[in-house]
Amino acid sequence: MTKLRAMFQSNNKIGFYSAMLFLLWPLLALLSAFKNYRSSWAKNILWAFIAFYGFAFAIGAESEGADIARYVEKYQHLHGQQMTFAKALEYYSESGDIDVASTFISIVLSRFTDSQSILTLVYGIIFGYFFSRNMWFVLEHLKGNIRFTTALLFICFFLVIPIWNMNGFRMWTAAHIFIYGLLPYLYEGKKSGVLIASLSILVHFSFLVPVSILYLYIFAGNRLLIYFVFYCLTFFVSEINLSVFNELVEGYAPEIIQERTAGYRGEQYVENYREGTTNSQNWYMDWYGRAMRWSIMGFLVVLFFRAKKFFMQNKNWLNLFCFTLLFYGVANLFSSLPSGGRFLSIANLSALALITLYVQNKEHEKVMKRFIIAATPALVLFIVVSVRMGLYSISATTILGNPIIAIFLTGEHISMNDVMRMLL
Repeated sequence: MTKLRAMFQSNNKIGFYSAMLFLLWPLLALLSAFKNYRSSWAKNILWAFIAFYGFAFAIGAESEGADIARYVEKYQHLHGQQMTFAKALEYYSESGDIDVASTFISIVLSRFTDSQSILTLVYGIIFGYFFSRNMWFVLEHLKGNIRFTTALLFICFFLVIPIWNMNGFRMWTAAHIFIYGLLPYLYEGKKSGVLIASLSILVHFSFLVPVSILYLYIFAGNRLLIYFVFYCLTFFVSEINLSVFNELVEGYAPEIIQERTAGYRGEQYVENYREGTTNSQNWYMDWYGRAMRWSIMGFLVVLFFRAKKFFMQNKNWLNLFCFTLLFYGVANLFSSLPSGGRFLSIANLSALALITLYVQNKEHEKVMKRFIIAATPALVLFIVVSVRMGLYSISATTILGNPIIAIFLTGEHISMNDVMRMLL
């Protein structure tokens, strides 16, 4: 008992020093949190860091057309308008939005300020809570000393929908809310997770799709072989028949959803998207996503053929494996539609949670060891490109500064990408 009390007091002391360090240099405090990830306070340092990142958020030159720029513009426009409850409802109705969270935040905050830093701070607080809890869900279920491969996989898990994806607050916050409910439901049997996952629809209407898949899984149960075959088929043949899809949407979806999705379902737009003419990208922007998808497929195939008996004997693992295969299969189909590829990120989160836990907690047989070696370069490519993308919105203040400095630089933050362009 005395030894446990001493350990508890020691952890609290480290937590106090980390909190003080956060005020001086948040990035170093974050590194301390990951080093002491088994401590109860560590996840809150990550949460605080993401809130700080939001407060010091930089909209770089490349981000001027991004979702975050539109959020800020709408919010600042609302600040100059008188707003009653009736007018707020009228504004929401005329906006064409289906989900309510982003509009509610903008209306409420705009009554007090038009500061971009305050808006992105609130975004950071909300996004950061769910992000930090999802990261620690995996960390808290890892046993023993962290292996190199586990660390690599966890970094990929961290970067699939990273903190700088707060740039698209609605979609990616909804994604982490969905995962926040999903993982405890599948892996720990917490039924409240289904309700939490369902709330993601309030943040982004497109989460009708993931939530529907979750309810389909609940109804169908664990069908490992069927889901695996479905996943493999959709990996190689993943184009939705657009005519049939449009008929289903126009026949059964509410009118407001038909209106919001009409632009994504246009035949010419979809055709251009599938031919790759909608956007031009550098080779690494295209291949880093493919590298992740192929790596995940390899891991899932190895797990199916070499660890099937283990999964059939452990229901919580089987739940996570089956849902991952089912969801990934549907995400593969939607990836042939504009913006539908975003569901692959959610599928990757589910898959990487499963793979990371298995690689750390179970013994590696020969095939798994060989595949880990083969997949390592692809995982490294994904990490490097993902971090490079983050430089567009990570400000110099986030990396080098602290909350006190950030207060005096409100509205004057510059992205690390712009800093590099000035120096190079």
